[in-house]
Amino acid sequence: MANKKPYIRLDKNDAAMLLVDHQTGLLSLVRDIEPDKFKNNVLATADLAKYFGLPTILTTSFENGPNGPLVPELKEIFPDAPYIARPGNINAWDNEDFVKAVKATGKKQLIIAGVVTEVCVAFPALSAIEEGYDVFVITDASGTFNTMTRDAA
Repeated sequence: MANKKPYIRLDKNDAAMLLVDHQTGLLSLVRDIEPDKFKNNVLATADLAKYFGLPTILTTSFENGPNGPLVPELKEIFPDAPYIARPGNINAWDNEDFVKAVKATGKKQLIIAGVVTEVCVAFPALSAIEEGYDVFVITDASGTFNTMTRDAA
């Protein structure tokens, strides 16, 4: 019999939300979803995480450069959430503080959204899977330059 992977259901009691690099400069690069619709999707995803009481982690990369600061509405929605400003790690999972924050949630299911999809979402998702987490990607709250790179991710 073929190697079957079990169907894993998302469980709000065992899930955490990771919002990766939703930064003002990076949002301006998103072309695979209309800009207004994309930002609304991101904020709706954040509102859902808050509604379900999911531990949420916010992270940014190179925010003093062209990537810009975190979208301010996310900080307003999650004023007490762990906020990890990464000085350089492209893969958020390479940042010790980020991984500590994820592990501190005690959750084994990670819901990830971010900009850009093929880097800031794909890399930590693959790293988390390698460490035994179940990962769910919110594609409509993740964006990139074009549909080809999104589909490849």
